[in-house]
Amino acid sequence: MIADIATEILYTITEEWKAQGHDLTGDFIKSLRFEITDGDTIKVYGNHYGAILDAGVTPEQIKYPFAKKRIAGLTDYAKLRLGASDKDAVSIAFAIATKHAREGMPLPSSNRFSKTGKRTEFIKDAETKFKPIIEKIIKESWQ
Repeated sequence: MIADIATEILYTITEEWKAQGHDLTGDFIKSLRFEITDGDTIKVYGNHYGAILDAGVTPEQIKYPFAKKRIAGLTDYAKLRLGASDKDAVSIAFAIATKHAREGMPLPSSNRFSKTGKRTEFIKDAETKFKPIIEKIIKESWQ
């Protein structure tokens, strides 16, 4: 039963992640896993950027908007999400980094990629959805 609950938690987190439009490469979803400890404690793990996207980032938290690794990631994003050429993707990456430094992330305009209208709090939204399902699984196991 506990493994069924853990599986439902991962499934619901995955669905919320996708609904908010974050699933561009599938890497976060592939990173999700759970561990059951002490017989009934479920720990969920995934790539660190899931927590960052869940909470959002204020402009003050963006210390190095033009760091090489950040620009490389945004360049890849521009190619994948926007279909930009190599040359255009670098320009787009710098433009996005500049805007993040001013406005934080997610940017309001990124809502267009979301089916829910939200780009943060996917974990809280998933929890709202999986709590009743977990309660049902537990009740059914008692019968």
